[in-house]
Amino acid sequence: SISSISRLLKISKSSVQRVIERIASAIENPVNQENGDQYEIDELRTYCGNKQHESWVMYAINKTTGKVIDFCVGRRTKENLKKITDSLLLLNPKKIYTDGLTIYKTLIPEKLHKVFVHCTNKIERKNLSIRTHLKRLSRKTICFTRSNEMLENCLRMYFV
Repeated sequence: SISSISRLLKISKSSVQRVIERIASAIENPVNQENGDQYEIDELRTYCGNKQHESWVMYAINKTTGKVIDFCVGRRTKENLKKITDSLLLLNPKKIYTDGLTIYKTLIPEKLHKVFVHCTNKIERKNLSIRTHLKRLSRKTICFTRSNEMLENCLRMYFV
């Protein structure tokens, strides 16, 4: 966490946050050269500030490699999910596997879209790994994220 980093390095929390922001802004999204692979999309619910302000981490992974293709932090709206699906559709996928969320039916062509519980195992496992590695996403903890921007910065460094 930011508190433990500042305590160990004996610098202020705001300095740690500035360094994280600087590193995250310097990271460029990798160019995906994949074509014709299978992908999974899922959402991860968390809170920003307090429990009244829920936030979602929406992302897509390559089914075979487990590599994160794209992600978005914010409310679970059609516009945010469209960012993820559009980046996948540019890669000419064979199949895109999702959970039963009805918004996906309008965003992904029917011939590419597959809704099946057992086909999203990799991304569900990745959700658990992310929650374990990033304390700000844990379910029952005193750590939490205060802003979507900081959550996005931490995820950018984690995924890339």
